[in-house]
Amino acid sequence: MTQCLNPNCLKLNPPETIFCQSCHEKLVLVERYRALKIIGRGGFGRTFQAVDEFKPSKPFCVIKQFLPQLQRTENLSKAALLFAQEAERLDSLGRHPQIPELLAYFTQDNRQYLVQEFIDGQNLQQELKESGAFDENKILELLKSLLPVLEFIHSQQVIHRDIKPENIIRRKNNNQFYPVRASSSPENNIILVDFGIAKFVTKTALAVTGTIIGSEGYAPPEQAIGKATFSSDIYSLGVTCIHLLTEVEPFKLFDVGEGEWIWRNYLKSRVSDEVGNLLDKMIVRATNKRFQNPGEISSLINQIYPTEKKFTPPLQISQKLT
Repeated sequence: MTQCLNPNCLKLNPPETIFCQSCHEKLVLVERYRALKIIGRGGFGRTFQAVDEFKPSKPFCVIKQFLPQLQRTENLSKAALLFAQEAERLDSLGRHPQIPELLAYFTQDNRQYLVQEFIDGQNLQQELKESGAFDENKILELLKSLLPVLEFIHSQQVIHRDIKPENIIRRKNNNQFYPVRASSSPENNIILVDFGIAKFVTKTALAVTGTIIGSEGYAPPEQAIGKATFSSDIYSLGVTCIHLLTEVEPFKLFDVGEGEWIWRNYLKSRVSDEVGNLLDKMIVRATNKRFQNPGEISSLINQIYPTEKKFTPPLQISQKLT
């Protein structure tokens, strides 16, 4: 089927249809990209799985449609400028093998679009639901894979601001549509997605209150008042880890009355003191007591578990001796 992209229509049409049978809008973007179905929606627009009809193999791709909340004429030109700047940043970030590649960006029918590489895989929230709680080894593998990605985007002066299990995808090994970017390395098969609310940081921006944005439960306190920093991404990654370890939503893992995390009470398997303390420092609510950059965490992990050391499976709680 072909999905109409008109926000006021969104009718499904037969596969080869040129114009929507309901609103009569053109269904193929820039004579190339045809939306197949909606795969996500939020305050900033919608995300569609699509197909690139220009290429003979007709590979899948992802269309992100941005719908400015303020539609007044004086804001449209500013929105277009910000969109172009955002696309340029994504283009730079997309050269990293663990970030979706930007394929195109354009405006059509006064609506802005980004087209990105389609990641064939399963996000970590889906994996958690299907396979159950992560153990310590899987968390360490996740950190070893994602920390270099965070280090890269921060070096480009970008804060992701929405790290959570749904925005981390484990790519299938067989990447038939983008074979050059496929990798036999398990680390490179962890992909960080959804840079739609990423913030480009300047010296001025670091000192000025910005937009309140992010996902509740995963966003740190400073981000809730519009003052995200690079360590905000570290906090969100830490909360992601404790959610994956416990299968419990972040809100329930924090005791508001005591003002402290109680995630250890919900563990499904044993976590060593070293890794537990590392996670605690990632999710400290005071920014000056938190890890300040991903490299600090990577160095600590390498000290705890040198590369040549073989991990031993964590002891299941049900197996603990009394």
